[in-house]
Amino acid sequence: MGPSPPIAMRVREGSTTLSGRARLWPAFGCQHGRGGAVGRMRVFKVSLRRLNSSKLTACCSWTPVTMRFLILFLALSLGGIDAAPPVQSRVVGGFKCEKNSHPWHVAVYRYNKYICGGVLLDRNWVLTAAHCYVSQYNVWLGKTKLFQEEPSAQHRLVSKSFPHPDYNMSLLIIHTPQPEDDESNDLMLLRLSEPADITDAVKPIALPTEEPKLGSTCLASGWGSITPTKFQTPDDLQCVSIKLLPNEVCVKNHNQKVTDVMLCAGEMGGGKDTCKGDSGGPLICDGVLHGITAWGPIPCGKPNTPGVYTKLIKFTNWIKDTMAKNP
Repeated sequence: MGPSPPIAMRVREGSTTLSGRARLWPAFGCQHGRGGAVGRMRVFKVSLRRLNSSKLTACCSWTPVTMRFLILFLALSLGGIDAAPPVQSRVVGGFKCEKNSHPWHVAVYRYNKYICGGVLLDRNWVLTAAHCYVSQYNVWLGKTKLFQEEPSAQHRLVSKSFPHPDYNMSLLIIHTPQPEDDESNDLMLLRLSEPADITDAVKPIALPTEEPKLGSTCLASGWGSITPTKFQTPDDLQCVSIKLLPNEVCVKNHNQKVTDVMLCAGEMGGGKDTCKGDSGGPLICDGVLHGITAWGPIPCGKPNTPGVYTKLIKFTNWIKDTMAKNP
């Protein structure tokens, strides 16, 4: 057992320390996901003098593949910078989840700061969003109250993280969202340093085996903001019921790309949504885990603007292969 999360973690109005869903922000600064900032939001910076005096000055001749690995290297190397997962996400218009009704829900921390949600897939693995990437992780399992000690809670360190190789890591650098931004493949696996103990409060959830059905009633959960404009973190894990909608609805109402590896879910009338702080949490449709909270509008819960989630059926092979190759 590690230290309990501090009560002082609550975010007050005007504070620069946030936690939220990555909705229209990704993880090295003020990005657009529904994850949460992990400390003061800073711009990803590298000294120009150091760049000019190094081999990086030859980058103009590098191939796209080389540049991609450079971006990933910089992201991993500078992950210690206090960062904010990009898109914003939280539960708005929801309700207090029943105790132990979501035993797979995980609270992901950077040191002692809550940053994102996650999902327990088995005793050793947690699935979350790639835009929640930071330099250090630890997780709390079996919690229903974010700011209180609970006998059912289990603390685990993370030995290694595995962002999806096709996630665009450059989106983690602070920038203004552009229409060409593509948040596809927004998944990351976290390998626990010690297996979780399976109890009534801590249980894994299975991956999907078939496509979700449009019109399904879905349940999202998280500790994201419960108000759409002012950031307000709840103590109790929140749930919200939303509908699975055709992707065309999100394509029509969002500037960023909505692809076939994403799900569109929400209420067209507005008022119900995930929001900042909910990134990485589960979207469960008809009792099956089908999505991971990714990004959406600001403010959250806007009419005619549903949230966007990563579609897990498209990634089951990558998830299983990664877990099998890293026992």
